[in-house]
Amino acid sequence: MPAPTCSPYFIMETLEKDLFGLPIKTKYEVEVTPVSVLDIGPQKVRGKGGHDAKSSRQEYSPFPAEVASLCFEFFMRDASLVFDPFAGWGERGAAAMVHGRNYIGFDLSPAAIEEAERKGVKNTLANSLTATIPSHDGLVTCPPYWNLEKYAGEGIDKKKTWEEFQSDYAEILGRCWQEAKAESIYCIMVGEWRANHKYYDLEGVTRRIMHALGAEMVDQVTVSRKNVSKIKVMLPQAKRLGYTVRVHESLLVFRKPAISQASEEQA
Repeated sequence: MPAPTCSPYFIMETLEKDLFGLPIKTKYEVEVTPVSVLDIGPQKVRGKGGHDAKSSRQEYSPFPAEVASLCFEFFMRDASLVFDPFAGWGERGAAAMVHGRNYIGFDLSPAAIEEAERKGVKNTLANSLTATIPSHDGLVTCPPYWNLEKYAGEGIDKKKTWEEFQSDYAEILGRCWQEAKAESIYCIMVGEWRANHKYYDLEGVTRRIMHALGAEMVDQVTVSRKNVSKIKVMLPQAKRLGYTVRVHESLLVFRKPAISQASEEQA
């Protein structure tokens, strides 16, 4: 008879005390073991359409379910409302429902809004550069990868230059940060890529933007696609050009300092 399976869990001390004055410990069960390197499995079979002519987040690279679970049940387990400025095709919104989190997502693509509705997620057709950002205490998102994938709608990925993209990206994160409550948690999944022999470091850009906003970095998770990437197909070109095969992204986790702490640092 096989041994019963158990969900991974961790024990955390709360601020509350028991009758003897000792911290009350709470057991949290999680779907994904909270480790610094997360190996993800296949997410969805890529559509058979012509990706040179048309590509989408739905067919090309859906947000990993393991990462969404880690964000909602571990990093943002205490969040009352989670905002997503690049809501996409509804994977993060669906995960929010599964984990009982209130979620508001903005996206510029009517097709993405429609696809999210099929998942039971009611995202808002809105531009995070101009629309009113809701007050929130959690944020989870994956920004568009400029010049790498083609997205529906007229988002910041359509900017003509990498510099223009970075400027609008910083503006969106800044607008979100203004509406974030003290001690809000931000989970942003980003990566790096090469196009036309140029290296684009969106992870570094995100770190610099959040640092300038006064965010405190509290964790980082390497999201490994090594087990699902076609490394053998990409290896010959990587060897020829002297580049490594990119098989990972990073989940960056930030916290907005408490008001008193932020005021002390500014003083």
